[in-house]
Amino acid sequence: MTDSHEVQHDRHPTFLQYVVVAILLFAITIVEFLLIWQPAGIVDNLGASKVPLLIGLSTVKFAVVIMFYMHLKFESWIFSGVFLAGLVLAFAVGIAVLSLFVALGGEPREFAEANRVAYAHEDEEAAPAAAETATAPLAAGATLSITTEGDALKFSVGTLTAKAGGEVVLTFTNAAATQSHNWVLVKAEDKAGVVADGTGAGPANDWIKPDDSRVIAHTKLVGPGESQELRFPAPPAGAYQFVCTFPGHAGGMTGEFQVTP
Repeated sequence: MTDSHEVQHDRHPTFLQYVVVAILLFAITIVEFLLIWQPAGIVDNLGASKVPLLIGLSTVKFAVVIMFYMHLKFESWIFSGVFLAGLVLAFAVGIAVLSLFVALGGEPREFAEANRVAYAHEDEEAAPAAAETATAPLAAGATLSITTEGDALKFSVGTLTAKAGGEVVLTFTNAAATQSHNWVLVKAEDKAGVVADGTGAGPANDWIKPDDSRVIAHTKLVGPGESQELRFPAPPAGAYQFVCTFPGHAGGMTGEFQVTP
């Protein structure tokens, strides 16, 4: 009985090892939080390195958990091999799916784009938000204003309108308390590429690729409580889109820019 108990004990971490592992996991989690916490000011300087850093830290945490909490460090290599084989298969499937999206361009199909429905919280279903229906005034020389809905990743209006050839004077006010945003005008088909290239451009370029010919007009990166006035000639008649290219914001911070003849 004693020998059997000692064998079983050898297959489990000691109490001290559990404590050390818990402290390590807690410390890594704090580092991950600080990397993405806006007030810390770190995320603005990470640029495209943010994602690899977070993936690396998550990988370390995952490895520590399976080695100690799942006891694979103390078991036969056969168990580790079976577990890792399944993990490798899962990653292979994920990479295959991502590769498929890349091969197909990753762009929304026309049907999905034409029939998309904006998500609304339960407390917003009874009364649709003004951002979905509000339209700025139309004028030959349009004077427009747009802001954000507090710290929510959402513009205050969903549609802006101007006449082709007229000068557009747009005032963008960032009403957020902690978030920085920009306002970028593009063709609908160029939005995904502009956002992706903006992420690579980093905060030094206001999350916009320098001299990007696809960008029709844009503000700088506007900090919390700040505003900027932007002047530009309205593009030819058609439907355009505006978006915030700050990493992670484009999914919710977008809208239509209608230019009439």
